[in-house]
Amino acid sequence: MSWCWFAYRNERPTDAKASAALRTPAGDGAGFLAAWDASESEPEGAARIDARAVDPDGEQAWISLVWAPGGVSLLFDDVAVSHAIRSVLAMVAPDALSTLSQGDDRFVGAVTVVHDDGGGRVGHDPFGAIFPARVLAVEAGLFGHMPPPAGPVTQRYGANNPWPWDRFS
Repeated sequence: MSWCWFAYRNERPTDAKASAALRTPAGDGAGFLAAWDASESEPEGAARIDARAVDPDGEQAWISLVWAPGGVSLLFDDVAVSHAIRSVLAMVAPDALSTLSQGDDRFVGAVTVVHDDGGGRVGHDPFGAIFPARVLAVEAGLFGHMPPPAGPVTQRYGANNPWPWDRFS
């Protein structure tokens, strides 16, 4: 699986592969999210995000952003994380979704992306039961579309090796 560095910033970073301003549902500014190539050195406070979710040409979107407080993480094998993943798989697939990780096996959050949220999908985020979720509007230039998983990819065959559902013929 390819990944990018992903971080929240108060100011728009100039060195990122992609970045976008955030707004609250009321329209207030809420900072910036940015992504950097995995080959770059790890930005301060960054987590790993599935590179397929990042698209510098992506359109504006609504997101549910779940991020653990500083210094807090869970193993991906934790029952709460497994339950959230199973719950997400039972829902209508969003346009993009990625867990956020540190290291090979530490869950620190998730981002759920919907480009047209007329149905309120981002307001129902199972990962929000683990850490607080924020619903935010994201300007164009950060998130794209990912294919929905072909099946329940909740199992890993190595700490940094999710089951390769997207590579089966």
